[in-house]
Amino acid sequence: MEANSMLITRKSPFQTELSWLQDEMNRVFGLDSGGKQASFNPNVTIWEQDDKFLLEMELPGFAQEDVNIEILPTGVLSVQGERSVVEQDSTNLVSGSQRYGRVQKEYKLPNSVDTDSVDAKLVNGMLTITLGKKAKAKARKIDLV
Repeated sequence: MEANSMLITRKSPFQTELSWLQDEMNRVFGLDSGGKQASFNPNVTIWEQDDKFLLEMELPGFAQEDVNIEILPTGVLSVQGERSVVEQDSTNLVSGSQRYGRVQKEYKLPNSVDTDSVDAKLVNGMLTITLGKKAKAKARKIDLV
């Protein structure tokens, strides 16, 4: 019969502090406790033109089915996505800096956005959302009758 044994080790106060610091750094940089990226903040650029806004978001490695874009009833543009780590059989990760995990960004849209005139495309890791503007109201003269 095989005996089960348990090895109990005590952490020194220094190890406890170091572990706390690592966990805190992981939290700040959006990593889970295993050091894997749980979420990240992509680079975003927003341009305004006369007739539209353009939002460009870097999502390298994301496929179209990984991204969800909605305009909420509250007038908020919501962009969500997730990129999972592709597990390799019989390999050990030596080094990695690619971004994996969840993305969630929300933008309160100005009243000038026409929510029926929104298009999005994802090409080569660049998400481009085009938000058309409403036609500007023009002054008109009212004749007295």
